[in-house]
Amino acid sequence: MASHGKEILGEYYENEHLTHEQIEELGLRVVTEEGETVPAEQLQGKVFRIQDRDDASGYVVSPMETTGTATVLCYLQAA
Repeated sequence: MASHGKEILGEYYENEHLTHEQIEELGLRVVTEEGETVPAEQLQGKVFRIQDRDDASGYVVSPMETTGTATVLCYLQAA
């Protein structure tokens, strides 16, 4: 489950952000707050930043060009 962020992200946990490619390498899927899986094609060119380091399961997703603007809250789950 994504709530154990440090366990599923390993060496990536301390990164400032994750790319979609890194998430795919880890075999994770991206889900919305409603539990819906986000299709991979919608994630191309996006970066993921942990919303709150005290609860690493929540990520904000932004286009790579505008990394300062959070657009969507999502979660990472083991596939």
